[in-house]
Amino acid sequence: MKALVTANFSPEGLARLRKHMEVVYDPWGAKNEILMSDEMAEKLKAAGADVVILEADLCHEEVFETVELKMIGCCRGDPLNVDVETATAKGIPVFYTPGRNADAVADLTLAFMLCLARKIVPVALMMAQGKYNPEDPADYMRMLKEMTGFELGSKTVGLVGFGAIGRKVAARLAGFGAKVIAYDPFVKKEVFDAAKVESVSLEAVFKRGDIVSIHVAVTDDTEGLINRKYLELMKPTAYFVNTARAELVDCDALVELLKAKKIAGAAVDVFRSEPPQKDDPFLNLDNVLATPHIGGATGQVVEHQSDMIVADMEAYLGGKRPKHIANPEVLEKGKS
Repeated sequence: MKALVTANFSPEGLARLRKHMEVVYDPWGAKNEILMSDEMAEKLKAAGADVVILEADLCHEEVFETVELKMIGCCRGDPLNVDVETATAKGIPVFYTPGRNADAVADLTLAFMLCLARKIVPVALMMAQGKYNPEDPADYMRMLKEMTGFELGSKTVGLVGFGAIGRKVAARLAGFGAKVIAYDPFVKKEVFDAAKVESVSLEAVFKRGDIVSIHVAVTDDTEGLINRKYLELMKPTAYFVNTARAELVDCDALVELLKAKKIAGAAVDVFRSEPPQKDDPFLNLDNVLATPHIGGATGQVVEHQSDMIVADMEAYLGGKRPKHIANPEVLEKGKS
Protein backbone atom coordinates (compact mmCIF):
# COMPACT_ATOMS: atom_id res chain seq x y z
CA MET A 1 0.00 0.00 0.00
CA LYS A 2 0.96 3.60 -0.55
CA ALA A 3 -0.54 6.58 1.23
CA LEU A 4 -0.83 10.17 0.10
CA VAL A 5 -1.06 12.34 3.21
CA THR A 6 -2.28 15.88 2.50
CA ALA A 7 -3.47 16.46 6.07
CA ASN A 8 -1.19 18.23 8.52
CA PHE A 9 0.46 15.27 10.25
CA SER A 10 2.96 14.83 13.06
CA PRO A 11 6.43 13.34 12.43
CA GLU A 12 5.59 10.60 14.93
CA GLY A 13 2.38 9.78 13.09
CA LEU A 14 4.18 9.60 9.76
CA ALA A 15 6.82 7.31 11.26
CA ARG A 16 4.16 4.93 12.58
CA LEU A 17 2.33 4.97 9.26
CA ARG A 18 5.53 4.15 7.36
CA LYS A 19 5.77 0.89 9.28
CA HIS A 20 2.72 -0.27 7.35
CA MET A 21 3.00 1.42 3.96
CA GLU A 22 4.93 3.79 1.76
CA VAL A 23 4.03 7.42 2.46
CA VAL A 24 4.03 10.59 0.36
CA TYR A 25 3.60 13.60 2.63
CA ASP A 26 2.35 16.78 0.95
CA PRO A 27 0.39 18.74 3.59
CA TRP A 28 -2.09 21.37 2.50
CA GLY A 29 -1.00 23.60 5.37
CA ALA A 30 2.48 24.03 3.90
CA LYS A 31 1.05 25.57 0.72
CA ASN A 32 -2.32 26.83 2.00
CA GLU A 33 -3.83 25.03 -0.95
CA ILE A 34 -7.03 23.00 -0.83
CA LEU A 35 -7.48 20.40 -3.56
CA MET A 36 -10.78 20.02 -5.31
CA SER A 37 -11.90 16.44 -5.93
CA ASP A 38 -10.63 16.28 -9.53
CA GLU A 39 -7.25 17.65 -8.41
CA MET A 40 -7.09 15.12 -5.59
CA ALA A 41 -7.84 12.35 -8.08
CA GLU A 42 -4.96 13.40 -10.31
CA LYS A 43 -2.60 13.75 -7.35
CA LEU A 44 -3.45 10.27 -6.08
CA LYS A 45 -3.03 8.80 -9.55
CA ALA A 46 0.35 10.50 -10.05
CA ALA A 47 1.55 9.27 -6.66
CA GLY A 48 0.31 5.74 -7.28
CA ALA A 49 -1.42 5.86 -3.90
CA ASP A 50 -4.29 3.65 -2.77
CA VAL A 51 -4.68 5.25 0.68
CA VAL A 52 -5.44 8.91 1.30
CA ILE A 53 -5.31 10.91 4.53
CA LEU A 54 -6.75 14.38 4.08
CA GLU A 55 -8.01 17.26 6.14
CA ALA A 56 -9.38 20.11 4.04
CA ASP A 57 -9.22 18.57 0.55
CA LEU A 58 -12.24 17.05 -1.17
CA CYS A 59 -12.75 13.36 -1.90
CA HIS A 60 -15.82 12.93 -4.09
CA GLU A 61 -16.81 10.96 -7.18
CA GLU A 62 -13.82 12.01 -9.31
CA VAL A 63 -11.50 10.30 -6.82
CA PHE A 64 -13.47 7.07 -6.73
CA GLU A 65 -13.71 6.98 -10.53
CA THR A 66 -9.94 7.43 -10.89
CA VAL A 67 -8.35 5.47 -8.03
CA GLU A 68 -9.15 2.20 -6.25
CA LEU A 69 -8.72 3.28 -2.66
CA LYS A 70 -8.28 0.86 0.21
CA MET A 71 -8.64 3.31 3.11
CA ILE A 72 -9.52 6.96 3.69
CA GLY A 73 -8.48 8.99 6.71
CA CYS A 74 -10.19 12.33 7.31
CA CYS A 75 -8.67 14.59 9.98
CA ARG A 76 -11.91 16.32 10.90
CA GLY A 77 -14.59 15.97 13.53
CA ASP A 78 -17.06 15.23 10.73
CA PRO A 79 -15.86 13.77 7.40
CA LEU A 80 -18.13 16.09 5.42
CA ASN A 81 -15.52 16.62 2.70
CA VAL A 82 -15.58 12.90 1.85
CA ASP A 83 -18.33 11.13 -0.09
CA VAL A 84 -18.88 8.54 2.62
CA GLU A 85 -21.85 7.01 0.80
CA THR A 86 -19.77 6.14 -2.26
CA ALA A 87 -16.90 4.93 -0.10
CA THR A 88 -19.30 2.62 1.72
CA ALA A 89 -20.74 1.27 -1.51
CA LYS A 90 -17.19 0.43 -2.60
CA GLY A 91 -16.29 -1.13 0.76
CA ILE A 92 -13.73 1.55 1.65
CA PRO A 93 -13.48 2.40 5.37
CA VAL A 94 -13.48 6.11 6.25
CA PHE A 95 -11.69 6.94 9.49
CA TYR A 96 -12.12 10.36 11.09
CA THR A 97 -11.15 12.29 14.22
CA PRO A 98 -14.04 13.38 16.45
CA GLY A 99 -12.88 15.46 19.39
CA ARG A 100 -9.37 15.99 18.00
CA ASN A 101 -9.56 19.69 18.85
CA ALA A 102 -11.80 19.45 21.92
CA ASP A 103 -9.07 20.45 24.38
CA ALA A 104 -7.89 23.30 22.16
CA VAL A 105 -11.38 24.75 21.73
CA ALA A 106 -12.19 24.26 25.41
CA ASP A 107 -9.01 26.15 26.35
CA LEU A 108 -9.89 29.04 24.04
CA THR A 109 -13.43 29.12 25.43
CA LEU A 110 -12.11 29.46 28.98
CA ALA A 111 -9.64 32.10 27.83
CA PHE A 112 -12.53 34.06 26.33
CA MET A 113 -14.54 33.76 29.54
CA LEU A 114 -11.64 34.97 31.67
CA CYS A 115 -10.91 37.85 29.32
CA LEU A 116 -14.54 38.95 29.43
CA ALA A 117 -14.81 38.47 33.20
CA ARG A 118 -11.68 40.49 34.00
CA LYS A 119 -11.83 42.94 31.05
CA ILE A 120 -8.29 41.88 30.18
CA VAL A 121 -8.19 43.06 26.56
CA PRO A 122 -9.52 46.62 27.02
CA VAL A 123 -7.44 47.11 30.15
CA ALA A 124 -4.27 45.82 28.44
CA LEU A 125 -4.93 48.12 25.48
CA MET A 126 -5.46 51.05 27.80
CA MET A 127 -2.07 50.38 29.37
CA ALA A 128 -0.33 49.85 26.01
CA GLN A 129 -1.81 53.06 24.60
CA GLY A 130 -0.68 55.12 27.59
CA LYS A 131 -4.23 55.88 28.69
CA TYR A 132 -3.74 54.62 32.23
CA ASN A 133 -2.56 57.76 33.95
CA PRO A 134 -4.62 58.53 37.06
CA GLU A 135 -3.83 62.02 38.28
CA ASP A 136 -4.94 61.59 41.88
CA PRO A 137 -6.51 58.97 44.21
CA ALA A 138 -10.03 59.94 43.14
CA ASP A 139 -9.12 59.50 39.49
CA TYR A 140 -7.49 56.16 40.31
CA MET A 141 -10.67 54.96 42.04
CA ARG A 142 -12.75 56.03 39.06
CA MET A 143 -10.53 54.13 36.63
CA LEU A 144 -10.42 51.10 38.92
CA LYS A 145 -14.20 50.98 38.91
CA GLU A 146 -14.17 50.84 35.11
CA MET A 147 -11.70 47.93 35.24
CA THR A 148 -13.55 45.93 37.88
CA GLY A 149 -14.66 42.52 36.63
CA PHE A 150 -16.09 39.40 38.22
CA GLU A 151 -14.97 35.94 39.35
CA LEU A 152 -16.10 32.94 37.32
CA GLY A 153 -16.86 31.11 40.54
CA SER A 154 -19.57 33.63 41.34
CA LYS A 155 -21.48 33.07 38.10
CA THR A 156 -23.65 30.60 36.22
CA VAL A 157 -22.32 29.45 32.87
CA GLY A 158 -24.80 28.05 30.37
CA LEU A 159 -23.60 25.65 27.67
CA VAL A 160 -25.51 24.89 24.50
CA GLY A 161 -24.30 21.42 23.60
CA PHE A 162 -22.69 18.91 25.95
CA GLY A 163 -20.59 16.80 23.66
CA ALA A 164 -16.80 16.40 23.75
CA ILE A 165 -16.06 20.13 23.84
CA GLY A 166 -18.92 21.11 26.13
CA ARG A 167 -17.86 18.50 28.68
CA LYS A 168 -14.26 19.68 28.64
CA VAL A 169 -15.41 23.27 29.13
CA ALA A 170 -17.52 22.16 32.10
CA ALA A 171 -14.57 20.27 33.60
CA ARG A 172 -12.39 23.38 33.35
CA LEU A 173 -15.09 25.55 34.88
CA ALA A 174 -15.36 23.16 37.82
CA GLY A 175 -11.92 24.30 38.91
CA PHE A 176 -13.21 27.86 39.20
CA GLY A 177 -16.28 26.82 41.18
CA ALA A 178 -18.74 28.11 38.58
CA LYS A 179 -22.28 26.80 38.44
CA VAL A 180 -22.66 25.05 35.07
CA ILE A 181 -25.96 24.36 33.34
CA ALA A 182 -26.29 22.84 29.88
CA TYR A 183 -28.76 22.00 27.15
CA ASP A 184 -28.30 18.88 25.02
CA PRO A 185 -31.31 16.67 24.25
CA PHE A 186 -29.04 13.88 22.98
CA VAL A 187 -27.07 13.39 26.19
CA LYS A 188 -28.29 11.08 28.95
CA LYS A 189 -29.01 12.38 32.43
CA GLU A 190 -26.31 10.24 34.01
CA VAL A 191 -23.68 12.02 31.89
CA PHE A 192 -24.81 15.38 33.25
CA ASP A 193 -24.93 13.98 36.78
CA ALA A 194 -21.41 12.55 36.54
CA ALA A 195 -20.11 15.95 35.45
CA LYS A 196 -22.11 17.73 38.16
CA VAL A 197 -23.81 19.81 35.48
CA GLU A 198 -27.51 20.65 35.58
CA SER A 199 -29.46 19.61 32.49
CA VAL A 200 -31.88 22.38 31.52
CA SER A 201 -33.93 23.62 28.60
CA LEU A 202 -32.46 25.84 25.89
CA GLU A 203 -34.61 28.66 27.19
CA ALA A 204 -33.21 28.23 30.71
CA VAL A 205 -29.62 28.41 29.45
CA PHE A 206 -30.25 31.88 28.04
CA LYS A 207 -32.39 33.09 30.93
CA ARG A 208 -30.05 31.95 33.69
CA GLY A 209 -26.61 32.10 32.17
CA ASP A 210 -24.25 34.92 33.12
CA ILE A 211 -22.12 33.55 30.29
CA VAL A 212 -23.64 31.49 27.47
CA SER A 213 -21.27 29.42 25.36
CA ILE A 214 -22.11 27.49 22.18
CA HIS A 215 -20.75 23.99 21.49
CA VAL A 216 -22.94 22.47 18.79
CA ALA A 217 -22.19 21.09 15.33
CA VAL A 218 -23.98 22.64 12.35
CA THR A 219 -26.67 20.39 10.89
CA ASP A 220 -29.97 20.99 9.12
CA ASP A 221 -31.61 20.90 12.56
CA THR A 222 -29.19 23.23 14.35
CA GLU A 223 -28.56 25.89 11.71
CA GLY A 224 -30.04 29.11 13.10
CA LEU A 225 -30.82 27.38 16.40
CA ILE A 226 -29.79 30.42 18.45
CA ASN A 227 -32.35 32.87 17.16
CA ARG A 228 -33.51 36.28 18.35
CA LYS A 229 -36.03 34.74 20.74
CA TYR A 230 -33.30 33.10 22.80
CA LEU A 231 -30.81 35.96 22.57
CA GLU A 232 -33.40 38.39 23.90
CA LEU A 233 -33.76 36.22 27.01
CA MET A 234 -30.21 37.02 28.08
CA LYS A 235 -29.52 39.31 31.01
CA PRO A 236 -28.15 42.76 30.13
CA THR A 237 -25.11 41.82 32.25
CA ALA A 238 -24.54 38.51 30.43
CA TYR A 239 -21.88 37.56 27.88
CA PHE A 240 -22.15 35.40 24.76
CA VAL A 241 -19.32 33.14 23.56
CA ASN A 242 -19.22 31.33 20.21
CA THR A 243 -16.31 29.04 19.35
CA ALA A 244 -18.54 26.69 17.35
CA ARG A 245 -20.01 28.04 14.08
CA ALA A 246 -21.56 31.35 13.05
CA GLU A 247 -24.33 29.51 11.18
CA LEU A 248 -25.79 28.41 14.50
CA VAL A 249 -26.61 31.99 15.48
CA ASP A 250 -28.79 34.83 14.20
CA CYS A 251 -25.73 37.09 13.94
CA ASP A 252 -27.76 40.14 12.89
CA ALA A 253 -29.87 39.90 16.05
CA LEU A 254 -26.77 39.37 18.18
CA VAL A 255 -25.06 42.44 16.73
CA GLU A 256 -28.19 44.52 17.27
CA LEU A 257 -28.43 43.49 20.92
CA LEU A 258 -24.73 44.11 21.50
CA LYS A 259 -24.95 47.57 19.93
CA ALA A 260 -27.90 48.43 22.15
CA LYS A 261 -26.00 47.08 25.20
CA LYS A 262 -28.88 44.69 25.87
CA ILE A 263 -26.14 42.07 26.18
CA ALA A 264 -22.98 43.10 28.01
CA GLY A 265 -20.57 41.66 25.46
CA ALA A 266 -19.45 38.73 23.38
CA ALA A 267 -16.41 36.75 22.27
CA VAL A 268 -16.47 35.12 18.83
CA ASP A 269 -13.99 32.93 17.00
CA VAL A 270 -16.26 32.17 14.02
CA PHE A 271 -17.84 34.31 11.30
CA ARG A 272 -20.35 33.98 8.48
CA SER A 273 -17.58 34.85 6.03
CA GLU A 274 -14.11 33.52 6.77
CA PRO A 275 -11.67 35.07 6.90
CA PRO A 276 -13.87 37.87 8.26
CA GLN A 277 -14.16 41.00 6.15
CA LYS A 278 -12.96 44.34 7.51
CA ASP A 279 -16.55 45.59 7.65
CA ASP A 280 -17.81 42.60 9.64
CA PRO A 281 -19.95 44.17 12.39
CA PHE A 282 -18.37 42.03 15.12
CA LEU A 283 -15.02 43.67 14.39
CA ASN A 284 -16.40 47.14 14.96
CA LEU A 285 -18.04 46.77 18.36
CA ASP A 286 -16.23 47.86 21.50
CA ASN A 287 -17.87 45.11 23.58
CA VAL A 288 -16.78 42.21 21.34
CA LEU A 289 -13.58 40.19 21.57
CA ALA A 290 -12.91 38.55 18.18
CA THR A 291 -10.32 36.03 16.96
CA PRO A 292 -10.01 34.58 13.41
CA HIS A 293 -11.15 30.97 13.93
CA ILE A 294 -8.11 29.87 15.92
CA GLY A 295 -9.99 27.39 18.14
CA GLY A 296 -8.13 24.39 16.75
CA ALA A 297 -4.87 26.18 16.04
CA THR A 298 -2.52 24.30 18.34
CA GLY A 299 0.30 21.93 17.55
CA GLN A 300 -1.33 19.36 19.79
CA VAL A 301 -4.40 19.14 17.50
CA VAL A 302 -2.12 17.88 14.71
CA GLU A 303 -0.68 15.33 17.11
CA HIS A 304 -4.14 14.20 18.19
CA GLN A 305 -5.49 13.75 14.67
CA SER A 306 -2.34 11.93 13.55
CA ASP A 307 -2.51 9.51 16.48
CA MET A 308 -6.22 8.84 15.96
CA ILE A 309 -5.99 8.14 12.23
CA VAL A 310 -2.91 5.92 12.48
CA ALA A 311 -4.33 3.99 15.44
CA ASP A 312 -7.52 3.23 13.52
CA MET A 313 -5.63 2.21 10.38
CA GLU A 314 -3.41 -0.05 12.47
CA ALA A 315 -6.47 -1.59 14.09
CA TYR A 316 -8.15 -2.15 10.73
CA LEU A 317 -5.04 -3.72 9.20
CA GLY A 318 -4.69 -5.93 12.26
CA GLY A 319 -8.23 -7.22 12.03
CA LYS A 320 -9.44 -5.24 15.04
CA ARG A 321 -12.34 -2.80 15.22
CA PRO A 322 -11.33 0.85 14.69
CA LYS A 323 -12.64 3.36 17.24
CA HIS A 324 -13.59 6.13 14.83
CA ILE A 325 -15.07 4.91 11.57
CA ALA A 326 -17.75 6.84 9.69
CA ASN A 327 -19.10 3.77 7.89
CA PRO A 328 -18.90 0.79 10.28
CA GLU A 329 -21.10 -1.24 7.93
CA VAL A 330 -17.97 -1.75 5.81
CA LEU A 331 -16.55 -3.85 8.65
CA GLU A 332 -19.57 -6.11 8.59
CA LYS A 333 -19.28 -6.53 4.82
CA GLY A 334 -15.70 -7.60 5.27
CA LYS A 335 -16.78 -10.43 7.58
CA SER A 336 -19.31 -11.84 5.14
